[in-house]
Amino acid sequence: MNDERSPLDDERPSWDDERSPRLTAMRDALVAEVVSTPAARARRRRRPTRATVAAVVAAFLVGGGLTGGLTAAALPGNDPDTAVQASLGATTRSMVEDVNHGRLLGTPTFRVTHGDTALTLSSRPSGADRVAVAWACLDGSAPTVEVGGRPVEGTTCGRRADPESEQIGWALAAAPASGDVSVTLSADDADRYGVWVSWARSPQIARPSAQQEAETADGVVTLDEYRTAFNRLLACQAQAGQPMADVPLSWYSDGGWNGEGRGIGPWFLYTTPSDGSEVFDTQCYPREFGAVDAIWQGEHPMPEDPPAAG
Repeated sequence: MNDERSPLDDERPSWDDERSPRLTAMRDALVAEVVSTPAARARRRRRPTRATVAAVVAAFLVGGGLTGGLTAAALPGNDPDTAVQASLGATTRSMVEDVNHGRLLGTPTFRVTHGDTALTLSSRPSGADRVAVAWACLDGSAPTVEVGGRPVEGTTCGRRADPESEQIGWALAAAPASGDVSVTLSADDADRYGVWVSWARSPQIARPSAQQEAETADGVVTLDEYRTAFNRLLACQAQAGQPMADVPLSWYSDGGWNGEGRGIGPWFLYTTPSDGSEVFDTQCYPREFGAVDAIWQGEHPMPEDPPAAG
């Protein structure tokens, strides 16, 4: 780093800042779809699939899959509603805090019901700018969910007997700037479901550094700019106490990777430290490398399904 300030001290925009494309995309996707990708293409730490998140609540699922019924066998009193509440809470906390680096705030509200219902979130905690909603389909079809009168965009759940549908749905919706927020669910009277809602705070994302803004101002990234930005990313991670391995540039030719400049590329084929995803996702990557990386990847698309880097 060229200065002695911590990268974590910079002014940070909200989750909606359009100059943080990677975390904005994470917000829009809500649940990142992760495909099976060779190690050579895993330039960034993978996000859990829905099946991976389901493992968080595996103790409450029968048969090891998303289509099994909820059970309270591991819970005091064997209360099935308690099992539903625990599974929804665990899923939402994992997705909001572990995957998207936000925070759940206040005391959540939970209800098992059927047909149309409405819940009101009041007593807004300081910093709350999102509403987290999760629902479990127990009998019948999934409800339609709205937050503040707007349909949510997120995962959904279908009929319990449908092997192709998921049993738990969830979403993270923007909250109005002030006041209470109403969460409404619409369903037929025979449709029974559990619903869990909570205030939440979006992650704080670092603004691009002055160096990165200069490198991307013309919409083109040179190899020197790509290399320089990656070195700043490494320095930022090291300064934050989450160092990454220093990797060489790699080119792709004749079905394999090389470091001699043969073929197309180059790219930095890197992974993030297992304990440093929040620093990487919300601070170092958007501050020093995210915009440069996006332009470079657009100018130099990687080959489909390459072998793992040796």
